Amino acid sequence: MIDINLNDADARLVIEGHITNTDDSFTVSISQTTDFFGVEGTQPVDVQQVTLTTLEGQQEELMRVGEGTYQTVDLSGVPRETYTLTVQHEGVGVTTSSTMPVPIEIERLQYVFDEREFNPAGEAGYEVSCVFNDPEGEENFYRLVIYLNGERLDDNGFYLYDDKFADGNQVSYTFFDQRFDVGDTVKIELRSLDEQTYRYYEQLNELVGNGGPGGGSAAPGNPTSVYNTGALGVFAAYSRNTLEFSIIIEE
Repeated sequence: MIDINLNDADARLVIEGHITNTDDSFTVSISQTTDFFGVEGTQPVDVQQVTLTTLEGQQEELMRVGEGTYQTVDLSGVPRETYTLTVQHEGVGVTTSSTMPVPIEIERLQYVFDEREFNPAGEAGYEVSCVFNDPEGEENFYRLVIYLNGERLDDNGFYLYDDKFADGNQVSYTFFDQRFDVGDTVKIELRSLDEQTYRYYEQLNELVGNGGPGGGSAAPGNPTSVYNTGALGVFAAYSRNTLEFSIIIEE
């Protein structure tokens, strides 16, 4: 969980959910809180109904699997499909939509030894880059998730990239704020996002207080809501590459 100091407000609904091209089922978590990432006063909330609908008219009502937690049974995540999430709560329909991009494959991982001690990571060590090819002629938005020996490393922000200056080119995304040692196993997951989801994570990076991993300063406030009622949280339809690359750094 990312620790963000957000503006206090009256109790508001928080809806967090996603649908991907690789998972068998998808979960939506609903709670109510007075500050977005607060612990005290945050409680799961049961609602009247949670549904997912596609542009083709396929619809599924999610099954309650725990307090404030709802899960799909049959609906599949398909690239280029638009999914609309609707939550019925206290007579109000809370809704948002997200379109799943086509997954982009990782071409390779590579690493070099950086001898500099004065760098974003603050120490010398191995520096890892993820190389992939950006599709030409379309806007693309990415989130990269990095794992070190099975543990995710982006708890202080999100690794984000858009192709504004790299359309149709090969991209080499370097994790400048991380250093790795001989014997480490590194795995990268490349997620393709729609613009709405990307902008939401971009704002969260600012609210973290450093503009993202290794970044600058923060601006106070709450993220712009993706929901029609101003509810907090995000619903994201994203795709991820099906190939997982692991490397073992060797001397």
